Amino acid sequence: MKKFIYSLTAAALLTACNNGNNGVTDSLSPSFECDSATVNLTVVGADSSQEIYVAAIANTYDEIGEIQPTKLDENGQATFKFDLQGDIMLSFDSGIRGRFRVAPGEVTNVTVYPDSIVTTGRFAKYNRAMNSYESRHGINMFMPDFMRYDMNGDQFTEALLKKYADEKAAIAADTELTEEQRMVENANLLASVISMAGDRYMLDRCSYVMTHPDCKGAIPKDSLNVEMSDDNYRAVVAAIDLNDESMMMSPFEPIPSIAGVDWNKYGAEGTLLGNLSTYVRAAKAAAVDNVDPEVLAKLEALQNPFFANGVKSIRAAARARNEEAAKLVSAVPEVEYAEIIPAIAAKHPGKVVIFDVWNTWCGPCKAAIAANEPLKKTEYNDPDIVFVYLVDDSSPVTNYYQMIPNIAGEHYRLSADQAKEAYGRYNLDGFPFYLIVDRQGNIEARPDFRDHEIYSKTVKEKLAQK
Repeated sequence: MKKFIYSLTAAALLTACNNGNNGVTDSLSPSFECDSATVNLTVVGADSSQEIYVAAIANTYDEIGEIQPTKLDENGQATFKFDLQGDIMLSFDSGIRGRFRVAPGEVTNVTVYPDSIVTTGRFAKYNRAMNSYESRHGINMFMPDFMRYDMNGDQFTEALLKKYADEKAAIAADTELTEEQRMVENANLLASVISMAGDRYMLDRCSYVMTHPDCKGAIPKDSLNVEMSDDNYRAVVAAIDLNDESMMMSPFEPIPSIAGVDWNKYGAEGTLLGNLSTYVRAAKAAAVDNVDPEVLAKLEALQNPFFANGVKSIRAAARARNEEAAKLVSAVPEVEYAEIIPAIAAKHPGKVVIFDVWNTWCGPCKAAIAANEPLKKTEYNDPDIVFVYLVDDSSPVTNYYQMIPNIAGEHYRLSADQAKEAYGRYNLDGFPFYLIVDRQGNIEARPDFRDHEIYSKTVKEKLAQK
């Protein structure tokens, strides 16, 4: 039976935490809440003879969390549950048309038709407007005809703010817009300006490609002028309404883009934009349980309780996650440091043991682990294979705890001194590094396992030996 996977992307627009949604419906403003949420999805016309999965990816201020793909039942239905700090915007990457906003504290029913999408809940009318209306105003960052990639900061800021003023006036003059459509237009415009001013890089790249249709490969590093001065940022702050909640309602520009600039430095202190700017940084820190007490105290002093409660909620989830992940880390054998690897291998007599020496900051390490992980359910699905993962304390513990629940095997975290001697015995020459132990307990250092074909071939050979 053929399988299909639909991908559901969740861009979390964190707002502020109160308690529940207070029964509000048909709202055009953010909910400012922390709570759980349930999405009941129905795909009308889904082929019940096929195995159809919907995968959700949550893009939040603090991390990217992937939810296991959920199979649609025979009625084309699936249920997703989220713990939210503020509203989220969900959109389907492929296979299913539409996007929709979900509020904490609600059960949102979503029905996807071949040509439309209907939801219940706080944002029902807003969602209908998003999915039935094609924006005709705003700024297209992928075809930025109002600027050039080589503009200096002053020229770019002047062009951006002129475009903003022109489009804002056009929206105001468009008498055909419904209230919901006008919100969609204004939300996208304001969030776009904040995003583009905060990070010119993507905009400049698009401008370069648009004006160089024959461009192939990497763009020359010295071609893009992405510099912005303090005065440029102050000009942006002066031109927009810093308390306009529509900056959080855009279906297109995720508000995390404000994190590129601390807008408080340029006149936004005490406004919604300024509070969001502080909150985004604190939320990111909370995700690794590293919140600055002074920053948290600043958020606690705000009239809106969300900003502090949202950070505390993220921090509590991080601590709970860390506590669970810590249980996956085995105690390092109490032996001479140079004997640590043989001592671990000795725990598995008669088996093939593969040591993967890695660190969380090592890109090739993570890529290799990701490639091998699904194979543990197929070609490496053998009770006589043991996977052992070693890191040293250069891997930040919170990042380590975030990653290891998704890596099947035994995990050990070595101190710098332990790693120096344990790895030194086998002439570790970089990361990732591998060792393999055969059924007789012989240990081989195999840096050549960085070649996956050699890795796979050797593992199978060792298994075949009795």
